Amino acid sequence: MPGLDRSSLTTDDPEVARRAFGPMVPRLSFGRVDPAAFRVRLGFDVAPSFTIIEYAFAAPAATVAGSDDLVVISAKGRGFELWHGRTMVDPRLPYLQAAEGLSAKWDTVAARATMLDRSRVAEVARSATGDAGARLEDIGLAPVSAALGRSWEVAVHRVRGAMWSAPEAFAEPIVEQAAFHRLAMAYLAAFRPDWVDAAGRRAPVGARSRVVRVALEFMRAHAAEPITVQHVADAVHITTRGLHAAFVAELGSPPSDVLRGIRLEGARDELRFSEPGVAVSTVARRWGFVHLSRFAETYGRTFGEKPSETLRR
Repeated sequence: MPGLDRSSLTTDDPEVARRAFGPMVPRLSFGRVDPAAFRVRLGFDVAPSFTIIEYAFAAPAATVAGSDDLVVISAKGRGFELWHGRTMVDPRLPYLQAAEGLSAKWDTVAARATMLDRSRVAEVARSATGDAGARLEDIGLAPVSAALGRSWEVAVHRVRGAMWSAPEAFAEPIVEQAAFHRLAMAYLAAFRPDWVDAAGRRAPVGARSRVVRVALEFMRAHAAEPITVQHVADAVHITTRGLHAAFVAELGSPPSDVLRGIRLEGARDELRFSEPGVAVSTVARRWGFVHLSRFAETYGRTFGEKPSETLRR
């Protein structure tokens, strides 16, 4: 379809399946497979800077896989187990595809894999942190918290919904770039890779004090819920006055402003990827903005356009 390269495949041949997975997981081998029962369905949606692949195995199988690309997978199935070397990986959470030695087995499994352009993710991180001279390195396969793992899955779900409802829109660079930016920011928040500078020194992307870091995690994970600054302070076991002081010292803004900004970004993302017929007022209220005129004014001042203009793209 215009704007996306969309394809699908169903096969009962393990070698055909291995080649189909090749662009995402070039080092893939099947172990325990019953040739008479083996069957897999794959669907590909390919944009210039990211790819979303959905696949399902209807019979028991085992794999060992490795990839140098940035691939995040969410999988559910009966008897699904996941190991990196001798370490078990929690299959209930999204996980990063390891460079080598990620083994899995299942009776049945359905999964969604998102492959991001690593160099463009690094550009997003440099823009967000102001650090222009370092490279990104993943430090683990799991998200830093279950809540942020769910936030990642919500971001992918919404982008995937937009790809299905308006595939032709992805021919517009601004739409494709907006979708990629949302996925990149969700990845950086959920998996928090390290910056490695020229001297080999490591630091988490956007390294901050534990209080501010955990507070931001809580805000991002629960921004669509009716939380207040008091809820955030309770989550990090600090007074609201102490939270205010930490945010102003490290971010230059009080926590109420930061929470409002996160919600504003959430509303903007939802407007970008909403189904036809959704009203601006519905989205605004879902993100906690009751006064619509004030929401429109703040939105325009922040993003340089009206909410209705974002919705029409």
